[in-house]
Amino acid sequence: MAETEVDSASGTVGATARLSCFVISPIGEENSPEREHADDVFDFIIKPAMEQCGVVPFRSDHVQESGRISEQMFRSILQETFCVAILTGFNPNVFYELAIAQAANRPTVILLEKGNVLPFDIQDLRCVYYDLKIRSYDERTYVDQLVRHVKTFDQMGWKVTGPLAGYPSSEGDVKLLETARKFGGPDEWMDLIHPAEREILLCGVSLSEWRKSKNFRDVVREKARNGCVVKLLVMDPDNSSLRSLINENAEEGTFEDIVSSLRTAITFFRKLAESEPGVELRLIRTGSPHFNLTLVDGAAVAIQYLYSDRASQSPLLRCKESSSLARKFRNEFESLWSSSGIVE
Repeated sequence: MAETEVDSASGTVGATARLSCFVISPIGEENSPEREHADDVFDFIIKPAMEQCGVVPFRSDHVQESGRISEQMFRSILQETFCVAILTGFNPNVFYELAIAQAANRPTVILLEKGNVLPFDIQDLRCVYYDLKIRSYDERTYVDQLVRHVKTFDQMGWKVTGPLAGYPSSEGDVKLLETARKFGGPDEWMDLIHPAEREILLCGVSLSEWRKSKNFRDVVREKARNGCVVKLLVMDPDNSSLRSLINENAEEGTFEDIVSSLRTAITFFRKLAESEPGVELRLIRTGSPHFNLTLVDGAAVAIQYLYSDRASQSPLLRCKESSSLARKFRNEFESLWSSSGIVE
């Protein structure tokens, strides 16, 4: 976003980079009363206010590029510095675009002709009630009001909190995938730990997929040497609950196959821990993990173990570190970690 500075003498917003405003507006047919009113509001209120603030305003009908109008509208709402929405006429398309701007946390000022009342759900938004009388134009009454709102956004760093803040969503606190396979392959899993700077906590029966991932050992060593906490937690082959986790009919292999793979994994992780002091390995000797868990900076990813199916076909949950579900997963990891044996 552009860095800005306010000119204390003129009260304008000076920009060191381009500031832009997308005007959400009814447009109507050419030469229609609706188009004439929209043009008057744009030309006599919005444009002078934006010129004073050093902002470039435009409407969707000002865009000359080819392509779908809806895609251009979405892009403009999401990419421009802020929005101004003209609600006069209560056009349904305008309300739809306003809702998108709110959901996307875009700074938005509403313009509504005097004599109308804002709907209850948006009464707390910044609003300029205007008229198009000559005296108002001469005295710049509504131009100045709009400028004050723009200056407030500038002082806020062009950031606002939308009405959906605090509510979980598929792209918010928790995301559910029907199967772990849909998360991706080894590259996507490595992308999960590459940004980690504070911690990498891994828990599972054998973590064999991590062991097979390209460059896993090198990445973990580099992270540990840079101060990242790395803890690896796998099942002890002698844990009495291990056999009950294995369903030989689920195409995971026989119990003996699982134990053999587990011992190979333990040898691999033990060598890694011995070669790098910042890496710790423990074996789960009491209790049992019911998921394959990855905890890294900002996120928790868990694959639910199902007795009836392979791990790749089990559901996967990805959640923000701040979510209550991530805290539950962390508590489970810490509980298993504290009760597990240090590998000698």
